[in-house]
Amino acid sequence: MTTPTTFKLGRLPHDPARPKLELGPRLAGTVPPNPAMVDYLSKVGEWPIYGNDQLGDCVWAMIGHVIEAASTYGNGETIKVTTADLIKGYSAVTGYNPKDPSTDQGTVIADALAYWQKVGIGGTAAKEYADAHKILAYASVKISDRVELDAALNLFGSLCLGVNFPNSAMGQFNNHQPWDVLVNDGGIDGGHAIHHGYFNTANKDERIVTWGAVEDMTDRWWSKYVEEAWVVITPEWLDVSGHSPEGLDLFGLGEDFAELTGKPNPFPAPKPVPTPVPVPPIPVPVPDPTSVPPAPVATADAALVAALTPWAAKHHVTDNAAAAKAFLAWKKARNF
Repeated sequence: MTTPTTFKLGRLPHDPARPKLELGPRLAGTVPPNPAMVDYLSKVGEWPIYGNDQLGDCVWAMIGHVIEAASTYGNGETIKVTTADLIKGYSAVTGYNPKDPSTDQGTVIADALAYWQKVGIGGTAAKEYADAHKILAYASVKISDRVELDAALNLFGSLCLGVNFPNSAMGQFNNHQPWDVLVNDGGIDGGHAIHHGYFNTANKDERIVTWGAVEDMTDRWWSKYVEEAWVVITPEWLDVSGHSPEGLDLFGLGEDFAELTGKPNPFPAPKPVPTPVPVPPIPVPVPDPTSVPPAPVATADAALVAALTPWAAKHHVTDNAAAAKAFLAWKKARNF
């Protein structure tokens, strides 16, 4: 099959004044050091084009790729949605009508993410789409903060990127060359949405998925053309306790999400860590010569004291005097 020389774009710009949930404040103080390399792409067997060679549904193709990667690396079983599933979302959000090509106008990424979170992708009509694939939440990532971007990818498994696509990048893609900045880039052809799932800080390499293939991207290209970045939190990416595989507690992020959207916090509250009850040390018994002996011995001693005390109080001489004196000393030592 001959690779087409031109694919379709279709990302519409995001309104910067539109309220959005930001990931950065919830990463402060909780993020482990970023590894030198993260790869959440290589285990995925194939990357369908999802109609993006014929339609401007790049945002929805990106969503299909994220679902594949998140499920593959999250629970080890790849979930594949269909092109029809994604085009259904495209139509619902933008009004695209397959019978009217003029309605193929592209999508704002945030609008698609909101639909993905609320309605879901795919699902069967018999279940009223209860089995549709949904995300739990989504948040914006600061594109100028390399540490935050790498942390977001490392912790959540993918980034949804919106780029201003230069004409030069189409030729680089078709020639299997990395996207890099050229002196003459031919101008911006339009907006494009791509799935980001790999970085290597040693060689400053980023890898993304678009048009059914994995494409390399230099940091220079990123800095010049990437305009927005988002993380999505999928059910497959979380363990049963509501934490990401790296152990990041999401409850605080969910509180921000609930405040912004008016919807319930999708993440469970962390279980309180019980305060350990101090265990007193086991005392080492020390013999006490003045202590009262155990009950049987004490009873016998008391009988002896009762019998000899009147006798010892009398005047004695010689051996009796010595015995009486010894008895009285013993009685005193026993606290009688």
